[in-house]
Amino acid sequence: MVKRQGFGQITGLHLVTYKLIYKLNTQDWAYLDKLLWLLSPVMDYYEWEIDGQVYSSFKTGTIYDYLTEYKPDVPWHSVVWFSRALPRHSFYTWLVIQNRNPTRDRLLQWGLQVDDRCLLCNAAQESRDHLYFGCNYSFDLWVKVARRLQIPPHRDWLDTLNQLMSLSAPLPQRLLSLLAWQSTMYWLWGERNVRLHSQVFRSTDQVFKLLDRQLRNKLSSFRDSNPARSSTMMDSWFRMG
Repeated sequence: MVKRQGFGQITGLHLVTYKLIYKLNTQDWAYLDKLLWLLSPVMDYYEWEIDGQVYSSFKTGTIYDYLTEYKPDVPWHSVVWFSRALPRHSFYTWLVIQNRNPTRDRLLQWGLQVDDRCLLCNAAQESRDHLYFGCNYSFDLWVKVARRLQIPPHRDWLDTLNQLMSLSAPLPQRLLSLLAWQSTMYWLWGERNVRLHSQVFRSTDQVFKLLDRQLRNKLSSFRDSNPARSSTMMDSWFRMG
């Protein structure tokens, strides 16, 4: 490119640039950019700058904190997001606490023409507070689970939530209670959907067996990392069985 422009050996790149600035076409500028890059003695490196602060490495957590609005922790976060939880159960619990799951009372609020009766008991309007655990069907299942956990069952949604939030039990018992509580809500919603979409109706005993099997499998998975805790939680679950 340089020879074609009538220049001999380059002694100074700035001189070439000065003389060719009005003669170079787009392709020549591309060649020149590449030449500048090849001749530079400085190694390339990346920097991430956030609010004037330079970071030498990319950190997902830092970027996430920057992009999201800071909000203080909600009081119920410890009963939703905790170590050893089943992710899909935690996510569903978050939906329930936020009252975001599509219960029939909410569908009516959205303008949909649906039957508002609870699919589990067929005796009252379906809502978050009714499903957990104002409904006779759901409360019957919760009674079975709470008996295993050795905690008093409550029908009122807020009473139950506050009970789990303030649970002052040893770590294995607290973890077991949270796992079982989340599992109960998850399986109740599953039963509700099975009835709606497949016209299959299961008793609380049948649903409890499914819940029990899943919970046992979860507790068994702790054996590799903490066999003592796994045994303690399994014994506690079986004790009242």
